[in-house]
Amino acid sequence: MKRMIAWIPLLLLAGACAHVDYVGKSYPPTTKVEVFFSEQDVVEPYEIMGRVVATANDMVSSEKIQDQIMEKAQKKGADAVVITGLERYKSGETTNYRETTKEKKSGVTTTSGGSTTQSENEKAVTALFLKYK
Repeated sequence: MKRMIAWIPLLLLAGACAHVDYVGKSYPPTTKVEVFFSEQDVVEPYEIMGRVVATANDMVSSEKIQDQIMEKAQKKGADAVVITGLERYKSGETTNYRETTKEKKSGVTTTSGGSTTQSENEKAVTALFLKYK
């Protein structure tokens, strides 16, 4: 039982992170990455070096997801990131069912129960990684 309790903080920590999927080119790491919310706002000539989708459960803040995208951008050598979308969606649901059975002295058995269903929500942030020419 103590071993199981020791894993709980690790599971909570793991659930507080975003999963960042990147597809594209890589360059030497950068130290400064600009963030934009529209390609039209980028004044430097650039190439799109790749695309990213970061997903996390709804408990993780969008700001934390953005921070992880920026960290990935630095590692991949991007000069700028254009955030292209934020989406929330239902990723599943969990149902818990409880049942109680009682047997009376007369030999009659009664069963009662109930269930609760909880939605599991996630969010996804999409972005472009840019390399200045």
